[in-house]
Amino acid sequence: MAALMAAVHTSSVVLLIAAAVLAGAGQGMGQLGGLSLLNAAVPSQRLAEANAALNVGGYVPAGILPVVAGFLSDAVGLTTGSTFFVVVLATMAVCGGLVALARRHTTDAAHDAAWLPAAGLAPAARL
Repeated sequence: MAALMAAVHTSSVVLLIAAAVLAGAGQGMGQLGGLSLLNAAVPSQRLAEANAALNVGGYVPAGILPVVAGFLSDAVGLTTGSTFFVVVLATMAVCGGLVALARRHTTDAAHDAAWLPAAGLAPAARL
């Protein structure tokens, strides 16, 4: 996103290409991670349903946000519209990361509370 903002502010084609490559790589890694998590966590008879939900949850915002950014850019200019788009996406990414991190710690604590005492172990014994 920083490459996109820099490309728009400096009118650099090279930075715009770099932003596109980085966005594509990020999309690919995100898709790989999401599908890997689905495959590991969802029973095989429900994989198609879970994959559909993942695609709706990922591609609807991926389609709506650029369209809104385009309309915004028409209204306020390309530089301002793109900057706003970058700020919104970066904020959403940080918030999503914080939610995932909080859920991970909550899940780890609940998991520890359930299995450590049953195994006769104290929480400090977990590596």
